[in-house]
Amino acid sequence: MEYKDMKFMDAVKYIPTRVINAFSKLIGMKGVVLLITINLIKNKLIPDNAVGYTWFLIVLIVVFGEKALTVFKDIKK
Repeated sequence: MEYKDMKFMDAVKYIPTRVINAFSKLIGMKGVVLLITINLIKNKLIPDNAVGYTWFLIVLIVVFGEKALTVFKDIKK
């Protein structure tokens, strides 16, 4: 059932499930990518002037997945 179809109490009862799902996704491959990126930045393996661009690209890819890669392809054209 979608949120727009739920009553208020149903939506409140569904919040713990969504929190558990969020942690599950963070532990997955996307979480690993974020952890590796954080470690690379902390260990100064990514130059300071490239940190902003790196975060932008990593977050874009983590949030939007493969669709972000198609956007890069379209921008390249």
